[in-house]
Amino acid sequence: MLVKNRGFTLIELLVVIAIIAILAAILFPVFSRAREQARKTACLSNMKQIGQALMMYLQDWDETYPFVTSCQAPGAGSPNDLPQGQLHPYIKNPQVWNCPSASSAVQAPLVQAWHRPDGAVVPWYPNPPWTFPRDFIGSYVTVAYAEPLMRNGLCDWSQKPVRQSDVVTPAETVAFADGATFGSCGGRRVVYANICQAACIPDRRLKINTRHVEGENLVFADGHAKWMNFMSIANNCGKLFDPFRRSDSVTFWSKFGGGPAD
Repeated sequence: MLVKNRGFTLIELLVVIAIIAILAAILFPVFSRAREQARKTACLSNMKQIGQALMMYLQDWDETYPFVTSCQAPGAGSPNDLPQGQLHPYIKNPQVWNCPSASSAVQAPLVQAWHRPDGAVVPWYPNPPWTFPRDFIGSYVTVAYAEPLMRNGLCDWSQKPVRQSDVVTPAETVAFADGATFGSCGGRRVVYANICQAACIPDRRLKINTRHVEGENLVFADGHAKWMNFMSIANNCGKLFDPFRRSDSVTFWSKFGGGPAD
């Protein structure tokens, strides 16, 4: 008996390919979101380490928050200019300061300043020349410190470092956050943490320029860490970034104008 072999017709192959394409279009965004959720969790774990290090620092420094050294202050240019460097002895891993979801637009490696006798590390952002410990060579810093809490007046040396007892609501005041550079600029670099200058360039205020599924990870002045939606951060910018609660009514939009681009 003759057996006739039957293969797939062109129509059947095209139907199968179309089904695979439809499934891929449905599943790829799901996989991408799942991957980002994993990165968000990894970043939040790093942020919790930063919060714990901050609490240890406060215990060792009489409940005083890290303070930025810059401009022409005595000692400016030391490897401990910035809060990230000051917390380094408690963390000992510069990779904690690099969010795994940070975009290439805000990543630039720290390099060694060979002309300096102490071999300190300088950031890509040249003015003023803030420096980091040598362990940060080749690393990225994409977790920002909050200047209102940790600077209290750039170059105004009549200002004193902020003590924990000075902070009105430590559980609602940001200490560190996902940011476009190593400083939050009072929160303006946090709302859209994966792009620079979103405050002054409204076209950059896009959800894709947030870091973690339309939100950012934050460390608060009492040491706890959590994720917040970018709109919640924008609408409460004054409240979150003013340790003395003088700016509760200030939003990202009221300060810089306009609104989100999408």
